[in-house]
Amino acid sequence: MSELSRRELIRIAEDMNEISNDETRHFISRIVDDLSKLKPSIAFVGQIKAGKSRLINGFTGQAGYLPSDVNPWTTVITDMHFGHPSGRTSGAEFHFFDNRQWKALIAEGEELRNMFPDDEDSYKREMIEEQVEAMKTRARLRLGESYEQLLGQRHDLEELTSEDLARYVCAGDDPADDGERDPGSDRGLYSDITRKAEVFFEIGHFPFPVTVTDTPGVNDPLLIREEISRQYLKESDFFVVVLSAHQALSRADLKLFRLMQALELGQIVVFINRVDELGGGAEDADKVKADVVEGLENALGNSEIDVLVGSAQWAHYALTGDESGIDHDQVLAWLRAHPEQMNQYLSGVQEIKQGPGPISREAILRYAAMIASGLPDLRHHVTQALANGPRSEQMRMAWQHLNGFAQGDLERSTARLRALDEERADDPSAIEGNKKLAELKTLIAEKSESITKDMDNVLANLRGVMDDTVSEAVSTVVRGSDGNSPLLSRDGETELNFGPLRERMRELVQGATQVIRQRMLSELYAVDMQSNSALRALPGWKEPVDNRMNTSAVRWFRPDTTALTRGITVELRVTWLSRLISRRSVVNRAERMIVQEFEMIGDDLIDTARGDLLDRMQTVVDHYLALLAGHLEHRAGPNGGNARAEAQQAVDRARRIVDELGSVLGPDRFEALHAEAAE
Repeated sequence: MSELSRRELIRIAEDMNEISNDETRHFISRIVDDLSKLKPSIAFVGQIKAGKSRLINGFTGQAGYLPSDVNPWTTVITDMHFGHPSGRTSGAEFHFFDNRQWKALIAEGEELRNMFPDDEDSYKREMIEEQVEAMKTRARLRLGESYEQLLGQRHDLEELTSEDLARYVCAGDDPADDGERDPGSDRGLYSDITRKAEVFFEIGHFPFPVTVTDTPGVNDPLLIREEISRQYLKESDFFVVVLSAHQALSRADLKLFRLMQALELGQIVVFINRVDELGGGAEDADKVKADVVEGLENALGNSEIDVLVGSAQWAHYALTGDESGIDHDQVLAWLRAHPEQMNQYLSGVQEIKQGPGPISREAILRYAAMIASGLPDLRHHVTQALANGPRSEQMRMAWQHLNGFAQGDLERSTARLRALDEERADDPSAIEGNKKLAELKTLIAEKSESITKDMDNVLANLRGVMDDTVSEAVSTVVRGSDGNSPLLSRDGETELNFGPLRERMRELVQGATQVIRQRMLSELYAVDMQSNSALRALPGWKEPVDNRMNTSAVRWFRPDTTALTRGITVELRVTWLSRLISRRSVVNRAERMIVQEFEMIGDDLIDTARGDLLDRMQTVVDHYLALLAGHLEHRAGPNGGNARAEAQQAVDRARRIVDELGSVLGPDRFEALHAEAAE
């Protein structure tokens, strides 16, 4: 399900919240909160020196953000939020340990180690306790008197530089080594007490909000850093296990995989990094990949973990232009050995060439390096897996709950409306009101028919007068007032002037519709008087304030005479030769054709006026009937009319919500997605 679907579900849920009862509102609020925070997390884990930081830079498109020339760089969990639900897109928050959290770190580590004990684990607890104490000591030396005040607190920076980041997550120099420490450097100043770093970015090239996490390496000489990585495994939805092509699937790697399997963690993909450092290129990389796949099968049994290969170094060059250690021939050879990536590269180059301006050789080389790096494939693999996995599942569950509430609300509101109608059907006042409304409808229908018949009589008379006027005026113009037709003039081409005829036709239609309008208003006024008289005869009737018929739609009617601006196609210019051959036939033919044209204009004027008048009369009548029905419903009981109106609104609102939910994820679409997830 798309990001647009998630936002639409949130909007619908918020609408539902406004009309729900307290119990339902509490549950829907939780759904809104869960959907708002729906931000899958992707953790990069693996041994130190596997190139995780540079790989993350390429994966996120944040070139050089996590420095990779410092080893080890990361000593704490670093969450990189892309499109955070809060809307924040810059800066960072750094959360500090307190004594309780340090103790929990040791205790939870003991639980994880007991799952897969080995000879080394027997002394790890003692070493980790010592290292935690060493961290506290270093922090006291670095921070001095502020150490105690900082525990359990956090720092919030609106903007973040690489120097800022280094103060919180870089190992830094040992403060005890006064001779070696740079007095002007505060790298690692807070790192020993920093529990977690959260950094905020725009959503970038991700299709939906995600969190990418950089973890301290496993198999770290400093066991506390390894312990932090292992314990964070339970916090993520997806894992990218980074292996080095030089030492893929070591004993420590296999132990990590077994632990992840035992914890029944989310989806996993393996990325074998640093293939650019293999002497045999693609051939060696294929062998390494095959060994990793076989090793996972043997160690885990029936492993379905996907294995991808690539180079964070090539991605670094593609993003920065830094050619250090880059062999372009090696990159192109890699693409030739991988047809799918080669096709992706060639298609991309064609697209780039269609853009504005010339394309440089460097741009082509950098694009080739990015495709060969495998990072676009990794990003596509991860986002697709997340979209079809936990993210989609959470959205489907939210939709199911919301749809259940909406369907229930529709059933309840429909039942309520039906019950009110049944109650009103047995209510003497309602029965009497319905009977009176039916009588008034009959009265109004009869009056409407009478008004229409009278209008048609007036318009029929107008049509006859209009035709006579047209025939007389056209004959006068075409034949000439003195008997000499302008069409037979020897002066050449002649224009016929029908301006006076057009004006006379306008006067005729305006006069006739004025008569109709006055008669219609008089009849409607009579209907209003009869209706109100009948209503006053009802027992207990109270005169409402707005019981008068609103006839403004008829009162302000003016006929549409735009048809009179239409040109006459036979206002023709007759050639001298035609005049010479048959003088009388030219005049007769022109007169006949012009009369037909003006008669059609007259018909259009009359038909348009009739249609407009009927529409306006119907508008007045419909509004008046609705007004009467409302007054009679209100009379059915102290809250009878209001209750039914409110019940109808509730039904309409519930049906709208059900329809909107169906458009986000209807039954057919839901079943298809459910089948996809099952596969």
